[in-house]
Amino acid sequence: MNKNRFKYDLAYGCFLFCGASALVIGVMGAIPMDSGASGGLGFLVAIPLALAFITALVVGIVLSLLLWRHWPLLLLVAMTIFFVAEIVTEAGNAAFYNAAPFLYGIGSLAICGIWFFVVRGKAFPTPDAE
Repeated sequence: MNKNRFKYDLAYGCFLFCGASALVIGVMGAIPMDSGASGGLGFLVAIPLALAFITALVVGIVLSLLLWRHWPLLLLVAMTIFFVAEIVTEAGNAAFYNAAPFLYGIGSLAICGIWFFVVRGKAFPTPDAE
C-alpha cells in the first residue's frame, strides 16, 4: 500500500468519523425522549463518541496541515473549526445551532465520499495485476 495514499485515507477517514458522529449527536438531540433515556444515551453514547470525535479531530487536522496542498482537506478543517466554534459558543440563533450538526455532517460525509469513491482512484491508481 502506498504510504502517501494511506495518509490521505486516514485524514479523510477521521473527518468521515467526525461527520458521522455529528449526525448521530444531531439525531439524538432531535428525537424527543424522556430525561432518563436522554441521560442514558448521553452517558453511554454521547460521551464516548465525543472523546473519539476529539481524537479523530486532532489527527485529521494535523494530517490536513501536513497535506496542505490538497484543498478539500483544508475545507474540511475550516468546516470543522466553524462547527466546533458554533457548538461551543452557541453563537447565532437557535435554528442554526440545531441545524449545525446536520449541515456539518452532511457536508463532511459528502466531501469524504467524493474522495473515497471518485478522486482516490484517480489520484492514486493501483497497479494492474497481470
